[in-house]
Amino acid sequence: MNLKGKKVVVTGGAGFIGSHLVQRLLNEGSEVLVLDNLSVGNEEFIPEGALFKKMDIRSRNLDSVMAEFEPDIVVHLAAVHYIPYCNANPEETFDVNVMGTRNVLKASKAKMFLFSSSAAVYPPLNRPLTEDLYGPIDIYGKTKLICEDLVRLYSEEAIIARLFNVYGPNDPNLHVIPEIFKQINDGKRELKLGNLTPKRDYIHVDDVCEALIVLLKHGNSGKYNVGTGKEYSVKQIVDIISEIIGEEINIIKDAKRVRKVEREHLLADITKIKTKTGWKPKIDLKEGLKRTFMEIKDYN
Repeated sequence: MNLKGKKVVVTGGAGFIGSHLVQRLLNEGSEVLVLDNLSVGNEEFIPEGALFKKMDIRSRNLDSVMAEFEPDIVVHLAAVHYIPYCNANPEETFDVNVMGTRNVLKASKAKMFLFSSSAAVYPPLNRPLTEDLYGPIDIYGKTKLICEDLVRLYSEEAIIARLFNVYGPNDPNLHVIPEIFKQINDGKRELKLGNLTPKRDYIHVDDVCEALIVLLKHGNSGKYNVGTGKEYSVKQIVDIISEIIGEEINIIKDAKRVRKVEREHLLADITKIKTKTGWKPKIDLKEGLKRTFMEIKDYN
């Protein structure tokens, strides 16, 4: 599908991934409407040229907004997703993620629907995870799995992108990489961090947005992992960042930051998306961390 001239609604388009994706869609020549309640997102992140409507995805007015814009494509990114917050606020997480998604699906009359799911739907296995698996261990992953079922009930032609650990500039939540950079920018070289041994598949936001664009262009329905096929521990990340800044960094394990429920591995098998679309990640972890650090420094 050629995205030029297509009308695209992006829920959560003022957020971390959303703001980057909106810019890519605008570059493709799409007309973009961002829907975001700004609870986490930032209006300043919305690229120039996009339309913006401040709106909660649970709003009763969503039907009329969708009907007026008449989108060809809906990309649904909006969600409560910071896992410590989700665990502390399960009712809100369910309401926003599940009931909000149901409301978006009900309001959407678009021919194409892309849902941003998560690797949190997977079980804690020590091997590359394929799209046929599921077994979430936290409230966030459970809500995302329910949403996948809702999306498939809405349309068998829908695209479900299971994103692994996304990093890059504009991330408002203190996931491990932005937390490390925050402490470094505060002048600290002894970092207080939580779980150090779990390994994750970290993917730069630019690679994620490229994958989403490719999935939209190819239009192949189904579930797709969006990751790199490589995993790194927190200690390895700190070592790479130490090389980037040219300074020694020490880690202090902070008991307050340690998650009681944690998986030791989370690694994507990206065979399906590579085979179906030809997409593959281009940015290795060291290059991605270097880009992120420089952009954060410039922003600050």
